[in-house]
Amino acid sequence: MRIVAIVMMLAFPAFASAQLRFTQPSVDLRELRGGPSYAQRFDFINDSTQPIEITDFRLGCGCLQPVLDKRIYQAGEKGTLVMNVRTLGQQDGPRTWRAHVQYRHGDKLLETGLVVAAVLRSEVTVEPSILAMTIETTLRQEVTIRDLRATPMKIVAVLASSPALRVMTQPIGNGATKVIIEVSATSLKTPRQEETLNIYSDDPNYRHLQVPITLMKTTRADVSATPERVEIIGAGSQLVRLRSASDLAVRIDKAEANHPGIKCTWAAGPGNDTTLKISADASAQGLPMSTTPRVHISFAQPAGATLIIPINWRKE
Repeated sequence: MRIVAIVMMLAFPAFASAQLRFTQPSVDLRELRGGPSYAQRFDFINDSTQPIEITDFRLGCGCLQPVLDKRIYQAGEKGTLVMNVRTLGQQDGPRTWRAHVQYRHGDKLLETGLVVAAVLRSEVTVEPSILAMTIETTLRQEVTIRDLRATPMKIVAVLASSPALRVMTQPIGNGATKVIIEVSATSLKTPRQEETLNIYSDDPNYRHLQVPITLMKTTRADVSATPERVEIIGAGSQLVRLRSASDLAVRIDKAEANHPGIKCTWAAGPGNDTTLKISADASAQGLPMSTTPRVHISFAQPAGATLIIPINWRKE
Protein backbone atom coordinates (compact mmCIF):
# COMPACT_ATOMS: atom_id res chain seq x y z
CA MET A 1 0.00 0.00 0.00
CA ARG A 2 2.85 2.38 0.84
CA ILE A 3 4.45 1.72 -2.56
CA VAL A 4 1.21 2.54 -4.37
CA ALA A 5 0.86 5.74 -2.36
CA ILE A 6 4.39 6.84 -3.33
CA VAL A 7 3.60 6.14 -6.98
CA MET A 8 0.53 8.36 -6.64
CA MET A 9 2.53 11.27 -5.23
CA LEU A 10 5.14 11.01 -7.99
CA ALA A 11 2.59 10.65 -10.77
CA PHE A 12 0.30 13.42 -9.51
CA PRO A 13 2.40 16.02 -7.61
CA ALA A 14 -0.61 18.34 -7.16
CA PHE A 15 -2.63 15.56 -5.57
CA ALA A 16 -1.98 16.55 -1.93
CA SER A 17 -3.44 20.05 -2.49
CA ALA A 18 -6.42 19.01 -4.61
CA GLN A 19 -9.72 20.76 -3.82
CA LEU A 20 -11.45 17.48 -4.66
CA ARG A 21 -10.01 15.16 -2.01
CA PHE A 22 -10.33 11.39 -2.20
CA THR A 23 -9.98 9.79 1.23
CA GLN A 24 -8.16 6.77 -0.23
CA PRO A 25 -6.96 7.56 -3.77
CA SER A 26 -4.78 4.45 -4.11
CA VAL A 27 -5.99 0.90 -3.47
CA ASP A 28 -4.09 -2.39 -3.52
CA LEU A 29 -6.52 -5.25 -4.08
CA ARG A 30 -3.70 -7.81 -3.82
CA GLU A 31 -4.46 -11.05 -5.68
CA LEU A 32 -7.53 -11.21 -7.92
CA ARG A 33 -8.89 -13.88 -10.19
CA GLY A 34 -8.62 -12.69 -13.77
CA GLY A 35 -11.94 -12.66 -15.62
CA PRO A 36 -14.62 -11.09 -13.38
CA SER A 37 -15.27 -7.37 -13.11
CA TYR A 38 -14.55 -5.72 -9.75
CA ALA A 39 -16.25 -2.60 -8.37
CA GLN A 40 -13.92 -0.38 -6.32
CA ARG A 41 -15.45 2.41 -4.23
CA PHE A 42 -13.64 5.76 -3.91
CA ASP A 43 -15.08 8.21 -1.35
CA PHE A 44 -14.32 11.91 -1.75
CA ILE A 45 -15.14 15.33 -0.31
CA ASN A 46 -15.22 18.83 -1.72
CA ASP A 47 -12.63 20.44 0.55
CA SER A 48 -13.08 23.91 -0.91
CA THR A 49 -15.46 26.78 -0.15
CA GLN A 50 -17.03 26.67 -3.63
CA PRO A 51 -19.01 24.13 -5.65
CA ILE A 52 -17.04 21.63 -7.72
CA GLU A 53 -18.20 20.13 -11.00
CA ILE A 54 -16.70 16.82 -12.13
CA THR A 55 -16.42 17.31 -15.88
CA ASP A 56 -14.70 14.22 -17.29
CA PHE A 57 -12.45 11.19 -16.75
CA ARG A 58 -9.18 10.26 -18.40
CA LEU A 59 -8.92 6.49 -18.17
CA GLY A 60 -5.75 4.45 -18.50
CA CYS A 61 -7.56 1.76 -20.51
CA GLY A 62 -10.97 0.78 -21.79
CA CYS A 63 -11.21 -1.78 -18.97
CA LEU A 64 -12.18 1.01 -16.52
CA GLN A 65 -15.76 2.25 -16.18
CA PRO A 66 -16.47 5.10 -13.72
CA VAL A 67 -19.94 5.40 -12.21
CA LEU A 68 -20.97 8.66 -10.54
CA ASP A 69 -24.39 9.63 -9.17
CA LYS A 70 -24.07 13.31 -10.04
CA ARG A 71 -21.53 15.86 -11.27
CA ILE A 72 -21.82 18.93 -8.98
CA TYR A 73 -20.87 18.88 -5.28
CA GLN A 74 -21.27 21.78 -2.91
CA ALA A 75 -18.62 22.99 -0.45
CA GLY A 76 -18.03 20.33 2.18
CA GLU A 77 -20.24 17.79 0.41
CA LYS A 78 -19.20 14.15 0.25
CA GLY A 79 -19.62 11.76 -2.66
CA THR A 80 -18.66 8.33 -3.97
CA LEU A 81 -17.16 7.27 -7.29
CA VAL A 82 -17.42 3.59 -8.18
CA MET A 83 -14.70 2.40 -10.56
CA ASN A 84 -15.53 -0.87 -12.31
CA VAL A 85 -12.37 -2.75 -13.33
CA ARG A 86 -12.80 -5.32 -16.10
CA THR A 87 -10.07 -7.99 -15.86
CA LEU A 88 -11.17 -10.42 -18.59
CA GLY A 89 -8.44 -10.79 -21.21
CA GLN A 90 -5.78 -8.96 -19.21
CA GLN A 91 -2.30 -10.37 -18.70
CA ASP A 92 -1.42 -12.30 -15.54
CA GLY A 93 0.84 -10.75 -12.91
CA PRO A 94 1.06 -7.33 -11.24
CA ARG A 95 -1.24 -4.73 -12.81
CA THR A 96 -1.85 -1.05 -12.12
CA TRP A 97 -4.90 0.82 -13.44
CA ARG A 98 -4.88 4.62 -13.41
CA ALA A 99 -7.68 7.14 -13.83
CA HIS A 100 -7.69 10.96 -13.79
CA VAL A 101 -10.76 12.76 -12.47
CA GLN A 102 -11.12 16.15 -14.14
CA TYR A 103 -13.14 18.87 -12.40
CA ARG A 104 -13.97 22.58 -12.50
CA HIS A 105 -13.32 24.71 -9.42
CA GLY A 106 -14.38 28.29 -10.02
CA ASP A 107 -12.74 29.30 -13.31
CA LYS A 108 -10.00 26.64 -13.03
CA LEU A 109 -9.94 23.21 -14.66
CA LEU A 110 -8.09 20.76 -12.40
CA GLU A 111 -7.61 17.02 -12.08
CA THR A 112 -6.64 14.45 -9.50
CA GLY A 113 -5.63 10.84 -9.85
CA LEU A 114 -6.74 7.40 -8.70
CA VAL A 115 -4.78 4.14 -8.74
CA VAL A 116 -5.99 0.57 -8.41
CA ALA A 117 -3.31 -2.13 -8.09
CA ALA A 118 -3.63 -5.91 -8.04
CA VAL A 119 -1.95 -9.15 -9.03
CA LEU A 120 -4.05 -11.08 -11.56
CA ARG A 121 -4.18 -14.87 -11.64
CA SER A 122 -6.18 -16.31 -14.53
CA GLU A 123 -7.76 -19.74 -14.28
CA VAL A 124 -10.37 -19.04 -16.92
CA THR A 125 -9.74 -17.34 -20.28
CA VAL A 126 -12.10 -16.00 -22.95
CA GLU A 127 -10.61 -15.25 -26.37
CA PRO A 128 -11.19 -12.79 -27.82
CA SER A 129 -12.32 -10.88 -24.72
CA ILE A 130 -13.63 -7.87 -26.69
CA LEU A 131 -15.33 -7.94 -30.10
CA ALA A 132 -15.81 -5.36 -32.83
CA MET A 133 -17.93 -6.67 -35.70
CA THR A 134 -18.52 -4.78 -38.95
CA ILE A 135 -21.50 -6.29 -40.77
CA GLU A 136 -22.38 -5.78 -44.42
CA THR A 137 -24.78 -8.72 -44.84
CA THR A 138 -24.11 -11.47 -42.28
CA LEU A 139 -21.10 -12.20 -40.09
CA ARG A 140 -19.98 -15.11 -37.95
CA GLN A 141 -17.53 -14.87 -35.02
CA GLU A 142 -16.18 -17.52 -32.65
CA VAL A 143 -15.26 -17.05 -28.99
CA THR A 144 -13.42 -19.73 -27.01
CA ILE A 145 -13.84 -20.19 -23.25
CA ARG A 146 -11.09 -22.21 -21.52
CA ASP A 147 -10.91 -23.37 -17.91
CA LEU A 148 -7.28 -24.23 -17.13
CA ARG A 149 -8.03 -26.07 -13.88
CA ALA A 150 -8.04 -29.84 -13.43
CA THR A 151 -11.78 -29.78 -12.74
CA PRO A 152 -13.29 -27.24 -15.14
CA MET A 153 -16.46 -25.30 -14.47
CA LYS A 154 -19.69 -26.03 -16.35
CA ILE A 155 -21.07 -23.40 -18.71
CA VAL A 156 -24.78 -23.24 -17.91
CA ALA A 157 -25.84 -20.45 -20.31
CA VAL A 158 -24.45 -18.02 -22.89
CA LEU A 159 -26.83 -15.17 -23.67
CA ALA A 160 -26.58 -12.07 -25.85
CA SER A 161 -27.98 -8.70 -24.79
CA SER A 162 -29.72 -8.25 -28.16
CA PRO A 163 -31.86 -10.58 -30.30
CA ALA A 164 -29.77 -9.38 -33.26
CA LEU A 165 -27.08 -11.80 -32.02
CA ARG A 166 -27.70 -15.53 -32.50
CA VAL A 167 -25.57 -17.55 -30.07
CA MET A 168 -24.69 -21.25 -30.15
CA THR A 169 -22.34 -23.17 -27.85
CA GLN A 170 -20.23 -26.22 -28.60
CA PRO A 171 -18.08 -28.10 -26.01
CA ILE A 172 -14.70 -28.95 -27.56
CA GLY A 173 -13.10 -30.88 -24.67
CA ASN A 174 -10.25 -30.25 -22.21
CA GLY A 175 -12.25 -27.63 -20.33
CA ALA A 176 -12.96 -25.58 -23.46
CA THR A 177 -16.23 -24.37 -24.97
CA LYS A 178 -16.66 -22.69 -28.34
CA VAL A 179 -19.28 -19.96 -28.67
CA ILE A 180 -20.49 -19.17 -32.19
CA ILE A 181 -22.03 -15.74 -32.75
CA GLU A 182 -23.96 -14.85 -35.89
CA VAL A 183 -25.42 -11.45 -36.75
CA SER A 184 -27.30 -10.13 -39.77
CA ALA A 185 -27.17 -6.49 -40.88
CA THR A 186 -30.96 -6.49 -41.37
CA SER A 187 -31.46 -7.26 -37.67
CA LEU A 188 -29.56 -4.17 -36.49
CA LYS A 189 -31.74 -1.25 -35.41
CA THR A 190 -29.02 1.41 -35.60
CA PRO A 191 -25.74 1.80 -37.57
CA ARG A 192 -23.79 1.16 -34.34
CA GLN A 193 -24.86 -0.90 -31.33
CA GLU A 194 -23.04 -1.67 -28.08
CA GLU A 195 -23.98 -5.14 -26.87
CA THR A 196 -22.73 -7.78 -24.43
CA LEU A 197 -22.16 -11.53 -24.52
CA ASN A 198 -23.05 -12.87 -21.06
CA ILE A 199 -21.43 -16.14 -19.97
CA TYR A 200 -22.85 -17.94 -16.93
CA SER A 201 -21.24 -20.91 -15.15
CA ASP A 202 -21.79 -23.09 -12.08
CA ASP A 203 -18.60 -21.76 -10.44
CA PRO A 204 -19.37 -19.02 -7.87
CA ASN A 205 -16.01 -17.37 -8.62
CA TYR A 206 -16.87 -17.11 -12.32
CA ARG A 207 -20.64 -16.92 -12.12
CA HIS A 208 -20.94 -14.19 -14.74
CA LEU A 209 -18.36 -13.17 -17.37
CA GLN A 210 -19.05 -10.43 -19.92
CA VAL A 211 -17.63 -9.84 -23.39
CA PRO A 212 -18.36 -6.35 -24.81
CA ILE A 213 -19.42 -6.40 -28.47
CA THR A 214 -19.53 -3.41 -30.83
CA LEU A 215 -21.74 -3.98 -33.88
CA MET A 216 -21.26 -1.65 -36.86
CA LYS A 217 -23.55 -1.80 -39.87
CA THR A 218 -21.92 -0.98 -43.19
CA THR A 219 -22.77 -0.95 -46.87
CA ARG A 220 -20.75 -2.58 -49.63
CA ALA A 221 -17.27 -1.16 -49.47
CA ASP A 222 -15.80 0.99 -52.24
CA VAL A 223 -12.61 -0.98 -51.65
CA SER A 224 -12.40 -4.70 -50.82
CA ALA A 225 -9.58 -6.44 -48.97
CA THR A 226 -8.21 -9.92 -49.59
CA PRO A 227 -8.03 -11.40 -47.01
CA GLU A 228 -10.74 -9.48 -45.12
CA ARG A 229 -9.31 -10.52 -41.73
CA VAL A 230 -5.59 -10.90 -40.99
CA GLU A 231 -3.96 -13.47 -38.72
CA ILE A 232 -0.43 -12.77 -37.47
CA ILE A 233 1.67 -15.04 -35.25
CA GLY A 234 4.37 -13.44 -33.08
CA ALA A 235 6.53 -11.04 -35.10
CA GLY A 236 5.05 -12.09 -38.43
CA SER A 237 3.45 -10.08 -41.22
CA GLN A 238 0.61 -10.43 -43.72
CA LEU A 239 0.01 -9.00 -47.18
CA VAL A 240 -3.45 -7.65 -48.01
CA ARG A 241 -4.57 -6.86 -51.55
CA LEU A 242 -6.86 -3.83 -51.88
CA ARG A 243 -9.14 -3.55 -54.91
CA SER A 244 -11.64 -0.88 -55.97
CA ALA A 245 -15.21 -1.98 -56.66
CA SER A 246 -15.24 0.35 -59.71
CA ASP A 247 -11.80 -0.80 -60.95
CA LEU A 248 -10.22 2.59 -60.21
CA ALA A 249 -6.59 2.77 -59.19
CA VAL A 250 -6.46 2.40 -55.40
CA ARG A 251 -4.36 4.99 -53.56
CA ILE A 252 -3.98 4.92 -49.75
CA ASP A 253 -3.94 8.21 -47.88
CA LYS A 254 -3.07 6.63 -44.52
CA ALA A 255 -3.27 3.28 -42.75
CA GLU A 256 -3.16 3.27 -38.95
CA ALA A 257 -3.40 0.47 -36.39
CA ASN A 258 -5.00 0.86 -32.96
CA HIS A 259 -2.03 -0.90 -31.28
CA PRO A 260 1.56 0.47 -31.21
CA GLY A 261 3.00 -2.96 -32.01
CA ILE A 262 1.33 -3.11 -35.44
CA LYS A 263 2.78 -1.17 -38.40
CA CYS A 264 1.63 -0.71 -42.00
CA THR A 265 3.46 -0.10 -45.28
CA TRP A 266 2.05 -0.23 -48.81
CA ALA A 267 2.93 -0.10 -52.49
CA ALA A 268 1.00 0.27 -55.76
CA GLY A 269 0.14 -2.85 -57.72
CA PRO A 270 -0.49 -5.27 -59.10
CA GLY A 271 -2.46 -3.41 -61.77
CA ASN A 272 -4.85 -0.85 -60.27
CA ASP A 273 -4.73 -2.58 -56.88
CA THR A 274 -2.57 -1.64 -53.88
CA THR A 275 -0.75 -4.13 -51.66
CA LEU A 276 -0.73 -3.41 -47.91
CA LYS A 277 1.77 -5.08 -45.59
CA ILE A 278 0.72 -5.41 -41.94
CA SER A 279 3.64 -6.24 -39.62
CA ALA A 280 3.71 -6.99 -35.88
CA ASP A 281 6.36 -6.38 -33.23
CA ALA A 282 6.28 -9.35 -30.85
CA SER A 283 7.99 -7.33 -28.07
CA ALA A 284 4.93 -5.04 -27.93
CA GLN A 285 2.38 -7.86 -27.82
CA GLY A 286 2.13 -7.72 -24.02
CA LEU A 287 0.90 -4.11 -24.04
CA PRO A 288 -2.76 -3.71 -22.99
CA MET A 289 -5.35 -4.02 -25.74
CA SER A 290 -8.54 -2.04 -25.14
CA THR A 291 -10.25 -3.62 -28.16
CA THR A 292 -9.67 -6.10 -30.99
CA PRO A 293 -6.50 -5.11 -32.93
CA ARG A 294 -7.37 -3.63 -36.32
CA VAL A 295 -6.09 -1.37 -39.10
CA HIS A 296 -8.12 1.64 -40.26
CA ILE A 297 -7.42 2.69 -43.86
CA SER A 298 -8.37 6.01 -45.47
CA PHE A 299 -8.12 6.26 -49.25
CA ALA A 300 -7.14 9.18 -51.46
CA GLN A 301 -8.79 7.20 -54.28
CA PRO A 302 -11.62 6.25 -54.28
CA ALA A 303 -11.93 9.61 -52.50
CA GLY A 304 -13.46 9.39 -49.04
CA ALA A 305 -13.45 5.59 -48.92
CA THR A 306 -12.44 3.89 -45.67
CA LEU A 307 -11.86 0.29 -44.64
CA ILE A 308 -11.22 -1.57 -41.37
CA ILE A 309 -9.20 -4.79 -41.31
CA PRO A 310 -9.52 -6.84 -38.06
CA ILE A 311 -6.37 -8.62 -36.85
CA ASN A 312 -6.09 -11.88 -34.94
CA TRP A 313 -2.65 -11.53 -33.32
CA ARG A 314 -1.46 -14.68 -31.56
CA LYS A 315 1.70 -15.54 -29.68
CA GLU A 316 4.11 -18.03 -31.23
